[in-house]
Amino acid sequence: MKRERRPYQTVALAIQQQRRIVGYYWARRCRKSTTAGDIYFQEMSAEPGRTVINCSASLMLGKESIGMTLTAIEQAEILAAEAAAVRSCMESNAQENNLQFKIANSATGREYRSRLSEQDFTELYQARAMELRLYFDKDSYSRELVLAPSIQTFRSYRALVGFDEFGYMPAAQAKDLINSADAMMRDTPDRRMLFFCNLSLGDNHPWFEMTMPREISAATEDDQFPAKADGHLYIGQTGVLIHRVALKDAYAAGHLLYDDEGQPMTYEQCHSFPQMRGGWDVSYALNHKPGGASVIDIVAMITAQRRGVGQCHFVYVDSDAEFRRALNLLAGSLTGGQVGIGFDVATTTSEVSNPSSVTVREKIGNDRFDRLKVCWKERKPQIARERLQQIVQCVRNRPAGGPARRLCIDASNERYFAEETADLLARFIPVQLVIAGNAVQPRPPGYSEKDGNINYKTWLGDLEAAAVNDGRLALPPDEYIKNDYRMVMKDAGRFICVPDAQSGAHGDTFDSGKNAELAIMGGGPVAYSRAENLPNRNHFGTLGLGRMKAKVTL
Repeated sequence: MKRERRPYQTVALAIQQQRRIVGYYWARRCRKSTTAGDIYFQEMSAEPGRTVINCSASLMLGKESIGMTLTAIEQAEILAAEAAAVRSCMESNAQENNLQFKIANSATGREYRSRLSEQDFTELYQARAMELRLYFDKDSYSRELVLAPSIQTFRSYRALVGFDEFGYMPAAQAKDLINSADAMMRDTPDRRMLFFCNLSLGDNHPWFEMTMPREISAATEDDQFPAKADGHLYIGQTGVLIHRVALKDAYAAGHLLYDDEGQPMTYEQCHSFPQMRGGWDVSYALNHKPGGASVIDIVAMITAQRRGVGQCHFVYVDSDAEFRRALNLLAGSLTGGQVGIGFDVATTTSEVSNPSSVTVREKIGNDRFDRLKVCWKERKPQIARERLQQIVQCVRNRPAGGPARRLCIDASNERYFAEETADLLARFIPVQLVIAGNAVQPRPPGYSEKDGNINYKTWLGDLEAAAVNDGRLALPPDEYIKNDYRMVMKDAGRFICVPDAQSGAHGDTFDSGKNAELAIMGGGPVAYSRAENLPNRNHFGTLGLGRMKAKVTL
């Protein structure tokens, strides 16, 4: 008996034949696994020799397991349901198309002649040794491999790759998988990547941004996407075609959920059902709501970067030519507003060397524009200082507005370097040293006595996050900037940031940004104590500020 597909399932099968990358953003229990199985069968049945990789997040083990957020019973139920859906779909499709379906162990190559029990099938599925073969004759077949997600998957096969429960993979692993898979699929025109999931739990996950509509409006997503039996097609923030099927779309197509007594519920009853209410936005309504530990709201970040298109720039400098390009971009983007420059000096954290970062921020009215953010890894201090001097001079040479108000250098870790740099640059610009752990005196507005002493790391971090989240800052529209800002977190009132294992990025552009904000704002309290035993130092009078040079330790 031929199975009846719902309208949105028919759309799902059609679009993946026209687009190489598709995200299926579906509510829970809306036939996602069955539809994925139909797509995989469609691929396999086209001709012998085709391969499908079914990557299931449910098969990840240890600390990477989806089970970190699920009970053991829930995870076992998910695995059993996935295995049953895979088997049912393959068997019914093979029967409808008069093709022979066999089960094999991918590790040993053994085919199972007798029908496996549900338990044996599930155990083979869970062991990541499942190979489903679709025979056209006794010798030629196509296959589906059920594997846990891994980068090696993309290096070993030429295949259609489907990521099941993609939003539940660890965010760092999900990013690596996308990057690796994309690079591997570009040398052939017929390889495809498909993603299947409801909304991911954290807004720092690539699936969250991938599925977020490109056009963000003031209306809720419930209003943007009225009930539609076909589901909704749109382009997400990262340029991927998204097929969105929320629960109300599935209901428009004939779907039903049932209450605790086994009675069918209307969509309105589902919305108010107590057991469903907690996960409503994530599992059923698919409404993007910012969350997670990042201090930067994802929607605000996207808006800030959108405002920065064409007028804010980022360059990762790895050569003199790249630095000259950065200076040209800066010269072409500055107007007549007040400018502050922030410098975050490179340090080593957990044996990972992070980049130095400079931000040139221009204030126009209440708005800020990061005209240039640059990063570099440079061992020679004289090169870093020379680059800083050229940036300062570039601002001085602008047609209107005059020189930068101040240069603020983080001196928390690289104290000697910061002080020597301040001495060398003091004849070009007022220089202010920033030590993050020093307390702000007097206490800045917005904090009470119960907050205790507020240090400059907290104060400036709060100011920088507020500038983004309140829509007052335009940022360069680069992935590096978004990731670097979003990796900054706050725990128990303290700003923390774990370095990126590959690039060493450590929220450095966030830190140079907050120093640039201080450079625009003003001096703040003087709390400076000098590092001793530095030779040939001219300590005082450089900037005409009495006996204190404009080096303020914060």
